[in-house]
Amino acid sequence: MKRVNPISKYFLTLISMFRTNIRDYGMYIALSVIFIIFAILTQGVFLGPINFTNLLNQTAYVSVLAVGMTLVIVTRQIDLSVGFLGAFLGAYVVVAVENQGQYVGVALLGALLITIVVGIIKGFFVANIKVPSFVVTLAGMFVFKGFLMLKTNQRTIPATNAFFNKIGNGYLTKNIVGELDVLTFGIGLALILIVIVTGILKRRKNKSLGIKLEALSLYITKIIMMIVIIFFISYNLAAYKGISYLLLITVFVVAIYHFMTTQTVLGRRIYAVGGNPDAAELSGISVKKILIIVFISMGICALISGVMYVSMLSNTSPNHGPFWELYAIAAAFIGGTSASGGVGKVINAVIGSITIMSLKNGMALAGVNSNIEPIVLGSVLLLAVVFDIYTRNIRSIDLVGVHYAKQMNKEKFETAHKEFEIANKELVAAKKLYNKIEKLEEKLVLINSNLEKLESLSKTETTESMINKIEKLKDNQAKMTVKLSECGEKPNVISFEYVFTSKQGTYNRIKDQIREAKEVDFAGLLETDK
Repeated sequence: MKRVNPISKYFLTLISMFRTNIRDYGMYIALSVIFIIFAILTQGVFLGPINFTNLLNQTAYVSVLAVGMTLVIVTRQIDLSVGFLGAFLGAYVVVAVENQGQYVGVALLGALLITIVVGIIKGFFVANIKVPSFVVTLAGMFVFKGFLMLKTNQRTIPATNAFFNKIGNGYLTKNIVGELDVLTFGIGLALILIVIVTGILKRRKNKSLGIKLEALSLYITKIIMMIVIIFFISYNLAAYKGISYLLLITVFVVAIYHFMTTQTVLGRRIYAVGGNPDAAELSGISVKKILIIVFISMGICALISGVMYVSMLSNTSPNHGPFWELYAIAAAFIGGTSASGGVGKVINAVIGSITIMSLKNGMALAGVNSNIEPIVLGSVLLLAVVFDIYTRNIRSIDLVGVHYAKQMNKEKFETAHKEFEIANKELVAAKKLYNKIEKLEEKLVLINSNLEKLESLSKTETTESMINKIEKLKDNQAKMTVKLSECGEKPNVISFEYVFTSKQGTYNRIKDQIREAKEVDFAGLLETDK
């Protein structure tokens, strides 16, 4: 057996990884393509330090909403109220601080209490009263739009407090050396070091535990890709103003939710409820409590998002809120959250939000007609859901193993394929002939029936017209009989179907053997061939 050369093996292994984990990597590939396209269209401005930093800041409030929305969708629910809820809570804090003279901490605590109460109410209606979440949150959307109007008195209220200015426009302490912010760049280098060290330690731990390790070349490729991404982000941020508080808050929220969903009992229960609510209830999980917690969580994310938004714009307005929930829902779906529940990652939802805002930002920079923007966003959302459906049951594959299996089973596969095609052609021909004979027999039966009736009538009444009809029917009868004799014996379609099914089974079995082959299956043969 011919051994795969190292370069081909590397690329086959890399493609295998992408194909096996296409649900996770698909959005990263799509985002990379978007970045490249807009970088070309804007002559590099799109990925420049200024625009890239502004892009991340503009994405911050959507990312936080998307994180909360992911858990809602994972539990098979939806929340349409978060847009105006976030805008209302932002307005509540601004009015409390600017107009009523409250301390920022007191205002935030009041908004948090409102959020918790609202989450409990929404969760109660959905979990206990069994009102569909679509209806409950749609009602909430109208209610909070009204509260927003009342709170702002339908006018724009400036947010001048130092807290809002720091959150919306502030950056970590700047220490410029040359053209770079040392703190930001240092954090980036530290993250790169952490990625390398933790990767090595994890690989050693897996080896000591006897866990199968991924190919070294693949592991190094992943590390290099992560280093490139971290370096690109940290360099761009450091070259402008550094790390903003908006970005810092977003990272903090994502880190908390990532830990909660992957490392805690609560996170596992949320996914269990989304995967199968009935089974979760039978296993002792309180589905009602989980739903209430998820809606409270969504409200807290809406509060954080609303405060970030008013801080970024330095005002609150009755015009805030529209489409926030749609951006959050779209970001979750684009990030791979399944509409059927039980599947979704908060980090991927953030990638989804960056994708949405990149499209908006890139089209604006490229001078694309703003009327086209909703069309593009809607198309991307639809494609993301279609992608999710088609990759839901994707199977793992080892293309190196497939390559070796094709070599080993080449003759067997070709023979099975040829026999399958022959059996298929014979079955099609047999069915065609069978249907033809059936139609001829039906016509002959009809002719015989009509001929018998006319001959019976001719015994009592004979006319020239009747004689002509009888002669014509006899002529047709003779023709049908000749055609039937030319067709030969009626084929036994069942026997042809049996042969076809047998050949198809053999062919599919060999195909599956090739498809499921692993490189390790051929280790002995490859050692022998050295």
